[in-house]
Amino acid sequence: MTRLIIIIISCLCYIQAFSEEHLKFLGLPIDGTVNEYASKLISKGFYVSPDNKYAGKGLRVMEGPFLGNTEQFGLHYDVDTKRMWSVTFIRSFVKETDAKDLYNKLESLLHEKHNEAKYESPLEGSFVSSCSFQNNKGIITLIIIERDYDYQVKMSYTDRINYRPVYKKKRQKELDDVENGLL
Repeated sequence: MTRLIIIIISCLCYIQAFSEEHLKFLGLPIDGTVNEYASKLISKGFYVSPDNKYAGKGLRVMEGPFLGNTEQFGLHYDVDTKRMWSVTFIRSFVKETDAKDLYNKLESLLHEKHNEAKYESPLEGSFVSSCSFQNNKGIITLIIIERDYDYQVKMSYTDRINYRPVYKKKRQKELDDVENGLL
């Protein structure tokens, strides 16, 4: 009887481990390599941005249709594995009111789309406005940043499954630096 219970629990754990879903952006799960994800975006009318040449390691900049405009998106990926973990949208404004209009529109759309998610506002930090939507798939953050009279609306989709290894690797490097006296 004990064996049967252990087998059932093991099967349930196995099913749970492989049933986790990735956070989606534009209907695409944030998973796979950056090249695979970029190919899926290209099939939706996106292209590699000319600004991509200025992007650092772990970031690919693409442009494509979003909310009726052509917008820039950053695809964040692990440099070693090339696995995607986040997609970020940023638009800059001169007027704070224009930034707040877009922020309010995006926040309303996110409330409608992710009504089951845990909502938090404001977030810690020196933001003009901020909120997040968190569920078991990941977290979506929406913020307005003010820098030198320029306002940026930034929306990031971070996949929980693929971000965990990135976080663990970064954390281990920090621990190694402390051990080696590099801080």
